[in-house]
Amino acid sequence: MEQIKKEERVKLRMPLQKAFFRYVMTTFMLVVVLSAAVILVSIRVQRWLLPDKDAVYLHVEEKMDDGTTTSCVHLMELNGDFMEAAILAAEEDGKPVKPDIVSTRYALESYDNAVAFLTPKKKLLYFGCYGAMALLPALFSLFGILLCCRRFFQKKLKPPIDILADAAACIAEQNLDFAIAYASADEMGALCRSFEQMRAALQENYKRMWEMLEERRSLQASVAHDLRNPIAIIKGHAEYLQINVPKGKLSQDMLLSHAGNIKRAAERLERYTESVRTINHLEELAVMRREVDFPALYQDMLADFVRLAEPEGLMLTADNQVKKETLCLDAQVLYRILENLIGNAMRFAKSRIHLSFSDEAGNLCVTVSDDGCGFPEKILHCKNPYLALEGADKNHSGMGLAICRILCKKHGGILRLSNQEAGGASVTFMLSI
Repeated sequence: MEQIKKEERVKLRMPLQKAFFRYVMTTFMLVVVLSAAVILVSIRVQRWLLPDKDAVYLHVEEKMDDGTTTSCVHLMELNGDFMEAAILAAEEDGKPVKPDIVSTRYALESYDNAVAFLTPKKKLLYFGCYGAMALLPALFSLFGILLCCRRFFQKKLKPPIDILADAAACIAEQNLDFAIAYASADEMGALCRSFEQMRAALQENYKRMWEMLEERRSLQASVAHDLRNPIAIIKGHAEYLQINVPKGKLSQDMLLSHAGNIKRAAERLERYTESVRTINHLEELAVMRREVDFPALYQDMLADFVRLAEPEGLMLTADNQVKKETLCLDAQVLYRILENLIGNAMRFAKSRIHLSFSDEAGNLCVTVSDDGCGFPEKILHCKNPYLALEGADKNHSGMGLAICRILCKKHGGILRLSNQEAGGASVTFMLSI
């Protein structure tokens, strides 16, 4: 599994690497083209200043018989006849024009040295071409690197970074009512999607925590409300006894009656306390999922629940429509939920209780129905009907449905209350399998 995740991370890196490589190669090609253009233009300018580098300068120095010296310079091709050039310099139309020449000296000078004959402005332009060929490619490279980095950052990094920074600021302010949207297949897009998954998970956790706190507050308020009745009963009987016992107005039967009322009120307080303790323990309960043989589990539970209903004169029936023979669940949690629901149904059923088991969409679906009077409408439309049922029966704490709902949520399921069309209550719960 770790190897697969590593390969997925390697694949995710490639889009951003490829994008950066494309930016670099595009910049490199642009730098090469501009540098080549500068070098070509510089060479053309130099050739324009010094047209023919395959030529030499012929210097002719002539000494006259009177001691004076004259000199001249001729631009000649390398394959030219230099002697012919000297003769041309000394004759015109085949006749000597300077018969008084005593001696003549010839000297060759490379055309490269002809820069010295250029004007200062042309010299500056000529040597400036060398500077351009050396410096401009380097400047193009530096500018290209800066442009490539800035472009890559602006296009590929800055948008997701700004989105993630804004999202982090919202999360820091405990504001999770937003969405992170960055449509890209590269690593930054994957990071934004992971951040969005984290935000959604945090939002869901906060929502569950808020619901749990609301349930706890509702439970505490309901328990506090229901505790008032037995406390008031105990207090009333105690005050009555304090007033009348000293006066000797109470017979033994009356004393026993008041003592019995106080005892029953105390037992109700004990049941309430035990229910609250049970719910607190359930919040710390860990669901232990195991592979179970459901047909065998179904037969065992049915036998137990039939024996449980027989003493009350009730008929318990069931049907199993679960297609899978092996389910992954916590059998103890399932048994405890059914025990509470059947116990509630036995209090209101007239003659019959029915269980229905099925599997759908990866969940075990169980329905417990009876032929009693059903749930009151105000209970079905109540925001938290599981706690609104408390106190409905003076002999029960009424927290069985609240316990069942907690167990269902811990097993990744839900619990719903409804009434059957033919009459009677129906409780349906689902457990993830």
